[in-house]
Amino acid sequence: MGKWSALWNASGRPKSAEKLSEVLNCRLITPCPTRWNSLYDSLNQLNTQRGKLGDIMLKLNLPSFRDAELDYLEEYTKILKPLAIAIDRLQGQSCCYYDELLPTLFAVESKLEALRSSNFRYCSHLLQAIMDGFRSRFSSFLQLKPEVNEAILASVTHPYFKMHWLPQQLSGEKKRIHELMIQSAADLGLVMESGSSSTTADGEVEDFFVFTEDVEVSGKSTHSKAELETLHFLEDQRKELEVLDQYPLIRQLFVRFNTIIPSSAPVEHLFSFAGLINRPHRRHLKPNLFEKLVVLKGIE
Repeated sequence: MGKWSALWNASGRPKSAEKLSEVLNCRLITPCPTRWNSLYDSLNQLNTQRGKLGDIMLKLNLPSFRDAELDYLEEYTKILKPLAIAIDRLQGQSCCYYDELLPTLFAVESKLEALRSSNFRYCSHLLQAIMDGFRSRFSSFLQLKPEVNEAILASVTHPYFKMHWLPQQLSGEKKRIHELMIQSAADLGLVMESGSSSTTADGEVEDFFVFTEDVEVSGKSTHSKAELETLHFLEDQRKELEVLDQYPLIRQLFVRFNTIIPSSAPVEHLFSFAGLINRPHRRHLKPNLFEKLVVLKGIE
């Protein structure tokens, strides 16, 4: 890491940067202290330029990399690749919904498990540490415990995912998830029906009197409708979001559970925008106007 840091520091000096550009034909990526992914991106670029690193270090009068160090770099980036890709996906700001969380977590676990078969010489302990930490941090999600039902509903109501992301060892959970979808859709249907009360000419609600038989019949019909709509949705082979327009209850569930973002990164990015807006010559901005300007800057 010391040799790599020396190379990154050199890339910030004009003359060294010119020599780097001659050899690489591109700009060297340098890590950002506040973004772990930037370290992976920087190391991965060095790994892809492995054949040119000898010439680079020679031109910059820096200590050369040994073969063992380059082998370590290759293993390091190979192990961290699933995590880096997952973080990039979950920090997306355009079309990243909460539904991506569970499929992404199971994809990372599967890819890390597949790396076990690789014969790592230097980083086998790193792979084990990552797997232990990952499973400890996301144990509730990976075991589909009841407290993550919202994440489950967010995923299964997306036409692209549905239940395809479930791993083989959790295939027994399909029945519970199916029942969870039906019950959630039925509850949502009852809420929608209760909110559509008509009024008389005098402005009084017509259904002032509530009869038990009517409530039971309404509940059964709503549950049947939810069950039928859920079944048709899961059997639909289309994956576009526009499909949800044909399934009103599923669409409402999708909107309800996908308003959450899987990462706080998009919100944190607003802080940097706030620094661009709150300049000395604009110090008299009112709070409401300042907030609007920050939000507008963030959605440009």
